[in-house]
Amino acid sequence: MTLLKKNPSNHPSDDDEIDLSELFAVLRESLSLIGVVTAVVFLLGAMYAFLSTPVYRADAMIQVDDDSGAGSINDKLGDLASLFQQKATADAEIELIRSRAVVGETVSRLHVDVDARPHYFPFIGATVARYRSKRSNELLPPILGLTGFSWGGERIVVGQFDVPPALFNAKFTLTAQADERFELAAPNGNVVIRGRVGTLATGNTEYGAVTLKVMSLLALPGAHFDLKRLPTQQTVERLQKNLDIAEKTKQSGIIGMKLDGEDASRITAIVNMIASLYVQRNVDRRSAQAQQMLDFLGEQLPQLRAELDQSEARYNAYREKSGVIDLDAQGKLLLQSVVDARTRLTQFQQQRAELVQRYTPSHPAVAAVDAQIAELEHQQDQYEQQVTALPETQQQALRLMRDVKVNNDLYMKLLDSTQQLRVLKAGQLGNVRTVDYAVVPEEPVRPRKLMVLAVAAVLGVLLGCAIALSRRMFNRGLESPAEIEHAVDVPVYAIISHSDKEVALRQSARRNPTGPAVLAAVYPDDVAVEGLRGLRTAMQFGVLKPENNIVMLTGPRPGVGKSFVSVNLATVLAATGKRILLIDADMRRGDVHSYFSINNKPGLSDVLTGRDPKDVIRREVLPHLDLMLSGTIPDRPAELLVRERLGHVLKSLAGSYDMVIVDSPPVLAVTDPVVIGKHAGATLMVVRHGRHSAAELRECTRQLASSGVRVDGLLLTDVPERGTSYGAYSNYSNKSD
Repeated sequence: MTLLKKNPSNHPSDDDEIDLSELFAVLRESLSLIGVVTAVVFLLGAMYAFLSTPVYRADAMIQVDDDSGAGSINDKLGDLASLFQQKATADAEIELIRSRAVVGETVSRLHVDVDARPHYFPFIGATVARYRSKRSNELLPPILGLTGFSWGGERIVVGQFDVPPALFNAKFTLTAQADERFELAAPNGNVVIRGRVGTLATGNTEYGAVTLKVMSLLALPGAHFDLKRLPTQQTVERLQKNLDIAEKTKQSGIIGMKLDGEDASRITAIVNMIASLYVQRNVDRRSAQAQQMLDFLGEQLPQLRAELDQSEARYNAYREKSGVIDLDAQGKLLLQSVVDARTRLTQFQQQRAELVQRYTPSHPAVAAVDAQIAELEHQQDQYEQQVTALPETQQQALRLMRDVKVNNDLYMKLLDSTQQLRVLKAGQLGNVRTVDYAVVPEEPVRPRKLMVLAVAAVLGVLLGCAIALSRRMFNRGLESPAEIEHAVDVPVYAIISHSDKEVALRQSARRNPTGPAVLAAVYPDDVAVEGLRGLRTAMQFGVLKPENNIVMLTGPRPGVGKSFVSVNLATVLAATGKRILLIDADMRRGDVHSYFSINNKPGLSDVLTGRDPKDVIRREVLPHLDLMLSGTIPDRPAELLVRERLGHVLKSLAGSYDMVIVDSPPVLAVTDPVVIGKHAGATLMVVRHGRHSAAELRECTRQLASSGVRVDGLLLTDVPERGTSYGAYSNYSNKSD
C-alpha cells in the first residue's frame, strides 16, 4: 500500500488573529464578576485615599561649584592644584550628604531617634483627628466621651528620651495632666516618671534608668501619647535610605534632596539640618585640605632643594671636566621633551604620595594617577631610547641638564604655591552652598485622592476583565483546530466529535464484558465514526512514507482518547477490506483489550522477550482486524523497546498486513513513543478538545523531534457537536436535506 506524507496546511491569515468576538462574549458573560471586582477594588482605593495617613515631602537644593567663593586654590596655584585637589563630582557629594557623619549628627541634634505621637482610636482615630484639625486649630473634645485618645490638635515635642537598650522600640505611654504636668508609664504599665514640661525628669525600670525631657505639650488632661526610643544606628540607616538625593541635571552641579514623612514640620527640620551640616563640613574639610597641602609642601621643599643643588653640582662638574657642550636643534628639542615628561612624572608621583595619605591604593583617584604615571614612564622610556642614539658626551650632558631643569621647575612651583597657600588658608571657603532651604509643605504628595480613585476604578475594570479571561483561559486548553495548528505547525487531520453512544457503550462493557464494545462496529453511523472515516480518507491521500505502512498513535498525556481512536481507526480501515493489525504498545497501562473483552496476555511484551508473534496475535477480532495486546507487564518496559527485536518484529508484521497501527504510551509520561516512532512511517498525536495548552503540545512535538520523530498530524477528539463552529457540522449526515 503506497501512502505519501502530507505537508502541513497553510492556515488562513485570520487563524493567527485573536477572535475579538469570542473575547467580547466572554466579557459579556462575566459582567457581574467584573462589576464585583471593580467595586471591591474601588472601595479599597477609596479606603486608602481617605483613611491612610498623608505623606508630605520636604526638599532642598544645594549647588556644588568647582571653585570656592573666597578665592580658588585652583586659580591661585595653577597646575599644582591638580596634584592635591580632586574635582567635586555630584555622585561624591551625594554620598557625603548621605554620610553617617552628617545624618548621624542630624539624628542627634533633632532627636530623630525619639518617636512621640498622639495615641489615636484604632483604625479611624487618626483620620478623624486629621479631618477635625483642618477645621479648627484648637484642641478638640473627645468623641462619645472616649477620653485617653487624641481627637485633634494634640502636639508634643520631646527634647530628650533615654532608655536602657533592652527597652529600645518598646512603647511607653505619656499621659497629659493639668498645669503642664505628665506621667510616663513603662511598657508594663507601671508609672516610672512624673514630670513637668521643660524639666528633665528621671525614673527607674527593671532594666535601668529612664530620662525624659518634654519641651512642649499641647493636650487635654487624660490624653495619651505613644513614645518610643529607637536605636540610634538603625534610625541613621533608615534616614539614609529614605533620603532621596540626586543631581537635578547631569553635570549641572545642582543637587536636590527630598524626604517624605507624615510630620511635615519634622521632615522640614531634618532636611534643613542635613543641608546646613553638609555645607559646614564642606568648609571644614577644604580648610583641612589646605592645611594638609601646606604640610605636604613643607616636607617636599627641602628635599627638592637638596635634589636641585645636587643636580647643579653634577652638571657643573661635568662641564668643567668635558668643556662646554652645545646641543644641536634635535638635541634641544629632545631635551625639552624629556624635561616635560620628567616634570609631569615627578608631579604625578608627588600627587600620588599625597593621595595615599588620604585614600587606599585601590581608590579610584589613586588608580587614575597610577595610570598617568604608567603612561609617562612609558614615554620616558621611549625618550631614553632616543637619547641613547646621541653621542656619548651629548647623552650625559642632556641627562644632567634634564635633572637641573626638572628640579628647578618643581622647586620654584612648590615655593610659589607654598606662599600662595599661606595667604589663602585664612580665607578659605567651601565650594558648596544651599540654594533653597526646605519649607514646611502644605499639601501631601500622597495619596492623591482623585488619582487614586480614578486608578482604582480603571484597575478594577482591568482586573475584572483579566480574571474573567484568565478563568476562561486556565479552565480550558486549546479548542479550535486553527489554535492547535498554529501552536505546533502541524495539521489537524480529523475532528472527532464527542459521542454519547461511546460513553454508554463503555459503561455497558464494564458492567457486562461479553463481546467487542467498539463504536465503529456497533454504531457505524455515529458522528465520531464519521470523523475517523475522514481520517481514513486523509491517510489514503498520503500520510505515510512509501516504504513503511506503520502508523503510531500517541498523545501528550493519558485520558485524551488515544486508545479509542486506535481501536476505532483500525476498525474503519478494516471495514474497507484491508488487513489491519492493531498493536497495544502501552506495556504499563494498556487498555485496548477492554474494547474486545479479552485477556491482555500474552502480548507485545512477551514477543519482545522471545515469543513468536504468531502465537500472540489474536486473529479476526473483527473482520479483517487482528490484534496484538500489550501482554505481561514487564519490570522495565523501556529496556524491551530499545532492543533490536522491536524493529525486526514490526518490519516482519508490516510485510504481512496492509497497515499496522501502534497504540503507544503518552509522550510526556514515558520515553516509549520516541523509540517506537523511529520505526513508524507516520506519527499521529491525539489531542483532546480544551485539555491542552500550546506549551504542552509544543513540548510533545519537541521531545519527539529531538529524537528524529516528526509528528505528521493531529487528531482532535471529544469535540462538542454544538457550541463550536467546527463542531456544528459534525452531525450533518444525521439531518435530512
